[in-house]
Amino acid sequence: MNLRGAKPINDDSVKSFILSQNCTKDLYNKDIQYEFIDSFFKWINSSQLNNLKGLELFTNQKIVTGTTQTFDHWYWRHKNRRFRFYRGEFMYHSAVLKNGGSFEYINDKSLEDDDAVIISVPFSDYGVQHPNLEHILNNCDLLNIPVLLDFAYFPCTKNINLDLSKHKSVETVTFSISKAFYGAEFLRVGMRLEKQNIDDGVDVFNSVEIVNRITLSIALKLIENYDVDYNWNMYKNNYNEVCDELNLVKTDCIMFGLGDQTYEKYNRGSEVNRVCISELIGKKINDSSK
Repeated sequence: MNLRGAKPINDDSVKSFILSQNCTKDLYNKDIQYEFIDSFFKWINSSQLNNLKGLELFTNQKIVTGTTQTFDHWYWRHKNRRFRFYRGEFMYHSAVLKNGGSFEYINDKSLEDDDAVIISVPFSDYGVQHPNLEHILNNCDLLNIPVLLDFAYFPCTKNINLDLSKHKSVETVTFSISKAFYGAEFLRVGMRLEKQNIDDGVDVFNSVEIVNRITLSIALKLIENYDVDYNWNMYKNNYNEVCDELNLVKTDCIMFGLGDQTYEKYNRGSEVNRVCISELIGKKINDSSK
């Protein structure tokens, strides 16, 4: 059983739903791009388990190939700044930036005005909203440091409490469907939201509609059939059972529990040992349906 990484819960009923869809017709649907953006924005804002305010200020809403494309264009935009993120953050940042970029962990040094900050919400390693998030955003507001907030885990999470309208430093927010549904990680569908169109690569390829209409069609059918809080509403009991069985500290992200030193081999650089229990939850779900 693979307890590493960050995988959606492998629910066979979700797989069956996806396989039952005929999405090839949307290859010729010139409106699918705009239908998805409108539906996905409403879907994110419909959460009853999270309190995320201020998204309406981010009116430049564009499709990206997962949150990673958002990161790539943001690195380039701020290439003359030093990128800052916490230990235990998505390893993609350090993997890319070590090849000519400049970065330093927030844990190691105070923020400075030539920095650019990236934070996942919930924080990737903790499975909860980072306890220093508001403090960091307030500092970035004061120092005019641009911030990118990564909400890739949002559809799998509860208890996010954040008002984006209070933080002028938040320049970009990005969401993905990859963690929400079994198989969706291969669709590579996400959305980038910004307060204005800066005419970068993401804006350009959206304007000329260079998007994958087939994967957008599958993603659209998923969010039309499952609400944004589906994971917690559906799998809560299974999650609690697995955490109790493995003696894991529960988090707000349905995929993760935090382990003691027994799980030290899963450590990702911070003070916690994050364990991905998606496959174990999926086994309980699929076995019970047989």
